[in-house]
Amino acid sequence: MASFTTCSGRWHLIDQDPAPGPLPRPSLRLTGVFAAVVAIGLIVGWVVNSDDIAVAEVGSPAPDFTVPLIGGGTFTLSEQSGIVVINEWASWCTPCRKEIPEISAFADANPDVVVIGVAVEDTAEAATAFAGEVGATYQLAIGDTAFERSYPRFGLPVTYVVDANGVVVKLFNGLITKQKLEELVSS
Repeated sequence: MASFTTCSGRWHLIDQDPAPGPLPRPSLRLTGVFAAVVAIGLIVGWVVNSDDIAVAEVGSPAPDFTVPLIGGGTFTLSEQSGIVVINEWASWCTPCRKEIPEISAFADANPDVVVIGVAVEDTAEAATAFAGEVGATYQLAIGDTAFERSYPRFGLPVTYVVDANGVVVKLFNGLITKQKLEELVSS
């Protein structure tokens, strides 16, 4: 409440704190916009995942895929027999560059195991140039969106081991060595 006082014959307003009133009401419009954005996100996620794409999980059948090989031809998982090692890599991935000689050494020492490296999150041009630089002794391919959705990762590199029955038996995230591959395949 305000009051007045006089000083030298003039009236002056003296400010006083007004009595506290109710807090301002939150904006319902902002809450409505937030709820709409969340609902749209959920609907888009449901539509994108509604095609029931199989996802590689340890203990489950490995989702089949066909990818183009760098240098020509294709690789289809269901056409392979025996153990298959699937390594995901990218041309920009420094650990991937470091592990390729290790995977090559494993592939050379284990010709009965099918080894395939699949480029993900990469362009075909960059992956092909990278493949020419690193000299892998196993097959390298370029993954597509369907492959990337079926074989998810939290980072690169990542390696899946599929047994002779077509079941994902191991998943290893990170830089892999020949010794680690030997352990994963033998166990």
